[in-house]
Amino acid sequence: MFDIGLNLTSSQFAKNRDEVVARAFAAGVKGLLLTGTNLHESEQAQQLAQRYDRCWSTAGVHPHDSSQWTPESGDTLYRLAKTAEVVAIGECGLDFNRNFSTPEEQEKAFTAQLALAAELEMPVFMHCRDAHERFLALLDPWLDKLPGAVLHCFT
Repeated sequence: MFDIGLNLTSSQFAKNRDEVVARAFAAGVKGLLLTGTNLHESEQAQQLAQRYDRCWSTAGVHPHDSSQWTPESGDTLYRLAKTAEVVAIGECGLDFNRNFSTPEEQEKAFTAQLALAAELEMPVFMHCRDAHERFLALLDPWLDKLPGAVLHCFT
């Protein structure tokens, strides 16, 4: 087993991160991919992956946080993606269910992250909720430029 979507940066794990990781490995998990969901958590995930053996991370901006996307966001993700711990871009995508960021902001951030993943030849870790058609329309031009992808979806 390999956990590809661990939100270890969440405050719910603040008091027992070491124990959570230890229990996962004791239960037979062979590796953990720590999810970056905004710039701050992407940096935290990379640092945690550096701290723990058999852990890697993603670097990305979740659709909920897309309103915070700036040109500098791409620079930060690029810098993180150049570290040994970061193995995928994301969590990125569209979430038209909650719309914590506008659909336009989500589309801009998603497209920028797809472009970054293609440039760096990295896989993407994606999210889709109530946005299937638009998600596929934005993803389609990038499919042949991405080495791999994981999608988790609620619809």
